[in-house]
Amino acid sequence: MPKPGRWVNSPATDNILTRYAPPAAIAGALAMLCWAGSIIAARDVAGVVPPAAMSFLRCVLALMILYPICRRSLHDQWPLMCRHWKIIGLQGILLFIGGNGMLFVGLQFTSAISAALINSAEPVVIVAVAWAMFRDRLTMVQWIGVIVSVVGVLYLIGRGNMSVFLSLDLNIGDVFVLISVVSWAFYAVLTRRVPRELDRLNLVFGILLAGAVTVFPFWILENIFYKPTPLIWETVWTTGFNAVFASILALLWWNHAVEQLGPGRAGLFVHLIPVYTVILAMSLLGEQPYLFHATGIGLIAIGIFLTTMLKGEREKA
Repeated sequence: MPKPGRWVNSPATDNILTRYAPPAAIAGALAMLCWAGSIIAARDVAGVVPPAAMSFLRCVLALMILYPICRRSLHDQWPLMCRHWKIIGLQGILLFIGGNGMLFVGLQFTSAISAALINSAEPVVIVAVAWAMFRDRLTMVQWIGVIVSVVGVLYLIGRGNMSVFLSLDLNIGDVFVLISVVSWAFYAVLTRRVPRELDRLNLVFGILLAGAVTVFPFWILENIFYKPTPLIWETVWTTGFNAVFASILALLWWNHAVEQLGPGRAGLFVHLIPVYTVILAMSLLGEQPYLFHATGIGLIAIGIFLTTMLKGEREKA
C-alpha cells in the first residue's frame, strides 16, 4: 500500500494493463479502494491465514501473472535493474516486510477500522520522514500539523485513554500498524532514488521479486514455529485478491494517477482509504466505530490539513 512521495515518472510500456488504464482520477480512487479491500481481507481471515503466508503467496502469484505481460521489457531493462538492485531490494523489504507484513500481523489483533484510521496519518508521516532523511523544508505550521497528527495517532492507539502508555497496556495490533505506516513512509520517500528510466511495470515486478525473496524465510519459520499455511478457500481468495488487486492493479493505477495528476494532487486520494475501509468494515465485518475513533481521526485530519493541504494553497497563491 504505497503512498505519495517523489514517484518515478518513467514512460509506460504498451501492454494490456497500461493500454486500458482508466482516467487518472478514477485510477487513483480505484487504487485506494483496492488497498482498503486488502485491509478488510486481511482482517476477515485473521487467525485463519497467517500473515507471512499472505505476504509471500501474494508476491509469488503476482509475479506469475506479471511475467508473461512484461517479459520483453523486463529482459531489456534487466541490466538496469541489476545495477540498482539495492534500492529495488530495499523497496521490497520496506513494502512487504515492514509495510504489508506488519499490517497483516497487526490485523490479527486489532480492528480494520482502527488500522485504517491509524493509516490515515500516512501523508503526515511521509512529510516527517522526508524532513528526517533529506531535510525537506518544513514550516512552523507544518510542524504543528505533524505534532497534532501524532497526538491523533497516539489517541487512537490508546483507544481514548492516554494513561495506557504509562502502564504499557497497549493493543499490540495497533503498534504493528503504526510500524507499517512508518515503513510505508520510508518506501514512499525513497522512490526518488529509483532510476527514472525504469519502466513502472518492471519496477513493480522487481519490488514483488524482492518482497518474495525477503518474506520467504519468515514464511518458512511461520510454518515451523507458528502455524502451517492452510490449504483452504480463505487462503486462495485472499491470495488472489491481494495479488491481482492490491499488488498489481493498485500499484499500476496509483502510478498512473501520480504521473497524470502529479504527486500533490494524487496524494489527496490517500484520504479515501479510511473512508472506504470504515464503510466496508461496517457492512462486511460488522465492526462499529467508537467515539475515540472520531476524536483520533479528527486530530489527524487537522494535522493533514496543516501539513499538506494548507501548504498547497499557499504555493498556489
